[in-house]
Amino acid sequence: MKNLRARAKRIMSSVLVTAITLCLVAGLLAIEPANAASEFKYASPFQKTGYSTYYHKAKYADNLIVNGVDISDWQSKNCRFGDAKKKGVDFAIMRVSYSSYSKKNLSMYIDEKFSAQYSKAKANGVMTGVYVFSQAKNATEGAKEAKFAVNRLKALGIGPKDLNLPVYMDYEFAGGVLGRMRGLKRTDATNAAVAFCNTVKAAGYQPGIYANTTFFGSYLTTSQLASDVDLWCAQYYNRNQSAVNYSKWQYSSSARINGMLSFTGLQGNIDANFWYLNKKTAKSPVVTKICGKTKLSVSDAKAPKFRLYNGNTLLKEGVDYTVGGIRNNAVGNGYAYIKGIGKYGGYALVPLKITKKSEGKATDVISCANYLTKASSVLSKYSSTSSASTIKYKAGKTYVIQDYLNIRKGAGTNYARVLRKNLSKSMQSKTVSGNKYAVLKPGTKVECLKVSGSWIKISGGWICCKLGNEVYVK
Repeated sequence: MKNLRARAKRIMSSVLVTAITLCLVAGLLAIEPANAASEFKYASPFQKTGYSTYYHKAKYADNLIVNGVDISDWQSKNCRFGDAKKKGVDFAIMRVSYSSYSKKNLSMYIDEKFSAQYSKAKANGVMTGVYVFSQAKNATEGAKEAKFAVNRLKALGIGPKDLNLPVYMDYEFAGGVLGRMRGLKRTDATNAAVAFCNTVKAAGYQPGIYANTTFFGSYLTTSQLASDVDLWCAQYYNRNQSAVNYSKWQYSSSARINGMLSFTGLQGNIDANFWYLNKKTAKSPVVTKICGKTKLSVSDAKAPKFRLYNGNTLLKEGVDYTVGGIRNNAVGNGYAYIKGIGKYGGYALVPLKITKKSEGKATDVISCANYLTKASSVLSKYSSTSSASTIKYKAGKTYVIQDYLNIRKGAGTNYARVLRKNLSKSMQSKTVSGNKYAVLKPGTKVECLKVSGSWIKISGGWICCKLGNEVYVK
C-alpha cells in the first residue's frame, strides 16, 4: 500500500518502516515453514522480475485463483482499465481515504484520485473493492476511520451493491520511529480492527483487514474478528508464510501491467494480488436455483446476467446480489462471480463458456455451486475475556507448543531473537531447519524453567505462551 506523502520520502520511509517492523516481531512468529508436499505452483501473469514461480498452500488447490491489483493516488487517475482487464486484471482494490502517520491527533483525508479510478474500473468490467490506510491506535479511532470512509463512499453514491469486494482496513506502521502508531499494543490494535469492521458492517458493507505477515502475527488477534471479516495478507516472497486464514495475498509491489500508470502518467510498478475462491458446492445453499446463459459471446460475457431463487422467491440483483466477471474478456473459459449483499452473504461461482456468439437459453438452470447464505445481522463484539487467563504456567512443568514460536533472549518482544546455531544440538532438532533464528515447531514439548508474565524460560531462551485470546503453549 502507498499512503499519500512527499514523493521524495516514499522509498526511504518504506525501507525504514520495514526494518523497524521486522525488528519488532513478537515471540510468536505467525509463519508456516515451506513444505513442498503441501504446496502447488501457480505463476503470476504480471510479475516480470523477481520470482518467476509462486507456491500456494495445498488448502487452495481446489480454488480458482483470480488476479488483481491495488492502487491509490500513487497511480494515475487515467489508468487504462480496459487494457489492464485484457491483460488479466479482474479486480482492483482502491484507496478511498487515509490517515496521516505524522500527526499526534488522528487526521483523515480523502484520496483525490479514487473517484476517477473507481469509475474507469467499473466501466471496463473490473471488479472493485476499497481500502482505508489506517493509523488507528484504539477502538475509537478505528471506528472513526471507518465512518469517514463510509461517508465518502455514500457521498459518491457507492453503496454495498456497487462493490464486489470488501472495505478493507489497511493496517500497517508508517513514518518510522516518529510514526503515530509507535508503541502500539496488540490489544489496542485488535480493538481498533474490530471497531473498524463493526462500523463498516453496520453500514451494510463487507469488512476486511489488510496487514503483512508480521503485523498479523504480532499485533492482531484474528480470533476476535467476526467470521465474515475477509483477511488480505502481504508478503513479497514466492510463498505466503502467514498462519492466518487469508483469502487474498499481496505478493508484489513491482508488477508491470499494460494500462496501469504511475502518478507521472507512465507505466509504473503496481501492487499485485492473488485472490482465492473456493469452487466446491456448499452443503446447504440458500439459493436453490440460478438461471441464465452459460455460453456467451465475448460482448455478452462482459456483463453476464442471472436470476437467483431462494425457493420460489426471485432475488433482486443490486439488492440481494451483484454479478462480476472473471477471465470473461476473451474466447475461452471464464466465470461469473455472484456475491450476496444485504441479508445474503457468501458467493457463487458460475463457469462460463465464452464463444464468438451466444448459445443456450436464458432459462437454463445452473447447478448450485454456490455459497450464498443468509447473513447474520448480529455484529461480533470484542471481548476482553481470555481463555488464556485460565492457564497458570509453573516452573518444572512440561508444555506443548501450539504454533511456530521465536525463541527470545529475554521475556519480551524487545529482546533479540536467538540464533539457531547457538542452541544445543538437542534444541536445534526441535526448531525449524533452515531458519537463521530459532523457531520452535508445533507439537514440540518443552520444560518450563521460569515464568515471567505470559513468557516462560526454556532451554535456549524465552518463549511467549499467550497473547490476548490466543494460546501458543499448552
